[in-house]
Amino acid sequence: MEKKQRKEREFLMRREAILAEAEKHFSRRGYHNVTVAQIAKASGFSTGALYQYFDSKEHLYMTMVFEKLTLMYEAIRQAVSTAASLHDRVEALIGAQLRFVEENADFCRIFLRGESDLSPAMMDTMRRRLQDDYFTHLSFVENILKAGMKKGMIRRLPPHEIAAALSHLIRAAAIDWMFLQPKEPLVSKTQIILDIFLNGVRNHDH
Repeated sequence: MEKKQRKEREFLMRREAILAEAEKHFSRRGYHNVTVAQIAKASGFSTGALYQYFDSKEHLYMTMVFEKLTLMYEAIRQAVSTAASLHDRVEALIGAQLRFVEENADFCRIFLRGESDLSPAMMDTMRRRLQDDYFTHLSFVENILKAGMKKGMIRRLPPHEIAAALSHLIRAAAIDWMFLQPKEPLVSKTQIILDIFLNGVRNHDH
């Protein structure tokens, strides 16, 4: 049993190393300009050994993208779960997403660049999955805002529209930070986003 568990740990560690190198290469050079052999070499594996973990470059790329985004959404949910008030929950949500972007800048640059070299089938699969994950996350944000509406803390505006507005504020701050590359950490933008968002929707009678 111990030997089996050790092999499983080694498998996961090697897989993680491959995904980490793939992220760096795809971010810096784009999907089309990166080969499986280059990722394998950077990871310390032969090309054949890499194929024991991933069926193809497309499989590797999609796995890297979706596992990373899953980590982001999980980090956001975890941060929000420890907050009680509406203010603290929205603050935790904003901070967690900005922190993820800051700590995973290589990965986020992949989305800034955009990938036009992917096959149509892959693009369609990715687009549908990204949309599904995004709208699932947006529903999560909507539920936070609906709870605020029930308590009279937020005006009764369409929850989906408010959640999307918050998402756009966060995304705009992240993109601006990545393009300008200022010295200040991205997470320092949490309070200004929180202020802009809540002071635009808060019911000041409560």
